[in-house]
Parts: sequence; structure tokens; C-alpha cells
Amino acid sequence: MATAKTPAPKAKTAVKQTAKTVETVFDDATRSVMSAFETKNVEVPEMFRSMAENGVSQARENYAQFKAKAEDATDMIEETFETAREGVMTLQHQTLDAAKQNTDAVFDFAKQLMGVTAVADAVQLQAKFAREQFEAFVDYSKDFQSSVTKVAEDAARPAKAALSQTVSSAK
Repeated sequence: MATAKTPAPKAKTAVKQTAKTVETVFDDATRSVMSAFETKNVEVPEMFRSMAENGVSQARENYAQFKAKAEDATDMIEETFETAREGVMTLQHQTLDAAKQNTDAVFDFAKQLMGVTAVADAVQLQAKFAREQFEAFVDYSKDFQSSVTKVAEDAARPAKAALSQTVSSAK
């Protein structure tokens, strides 16, 4: 049966000394590298300092311009959405008004239809109702189309103004 041998005392000592030597060399190398990069006694030349200051001031100016442009864009977007919201509300009111008029017309037609005694009168009443409803639908469609066009133009107005301002400032 084989038994595990313990390392010889000389080998243990050699390993400890090697580890200590490596640690000392590493510490010395770290100290020499760190001392090479210490800047306590180093003077930065005036040219480099002025270049760094110019770079910082340009970065601040660019940031301020970017911030102003971003705020302008945000204002334009908010104005566009507010205008679009108001326009959509107008369109909703128009649609509800048209639905109410249509519902009233249907109830009036039903009331008149209940009073008819002859089939010929019912057919004539139905034809009249259909013609009036078709004319009302055509009128509603024209009004709605012009309203949608106006809402789209109003909503696009802030973006157009911002674009024209950008183009004129670029010239």
C-alpha cells in the first residue's frame, strides 16, 4: 500500500523563499512604476494647459447649445401634441353631433313610419328618408374632411416653423 509522502523540509523552505522573493520583486516593481507616474513635481506646459481649457470651454458651449436645441425641440413637440389634441377633440365633437343628428332622424322616421296606413306611403317615406340621410352623410363627409385637413395643418405648423428656423439659421 502506498502512503502519501510529505514534502521534504528543504522543499518547503525553498517554496516559501521563492514566494517571498516574488512578492518582494512585485512590490518593488509596483513602487517604481507608481513613482514614475507621480505628478506632484511635474509642471504641465502652458500650451497643453491652454488646449485643455479651450477643450473644456468648447465642450461647455456645445453642451449649452445642445441643451437649448433639445429644449426648443421639446417645446415644439409639446405644442404639436397640444394642437393635435385640441383638433381631435373638435373632430370627436363633430362626430358626436353627426351621430346625434342621425339618431334623431332615425327616430323621426320611425315615428312617421308608424303613422303610415298604406304600403306605397311607407315606400315613399323610406325613399325620402334614404335620400335625406345620404345628403346629410355627404355634407358631414365634406365638413369632416375640411376639419381633418385643418387639424393636420394646425398640428404641423410648429414643426414647419422649427424647420424653417433651422434652415434660416443654417444659412
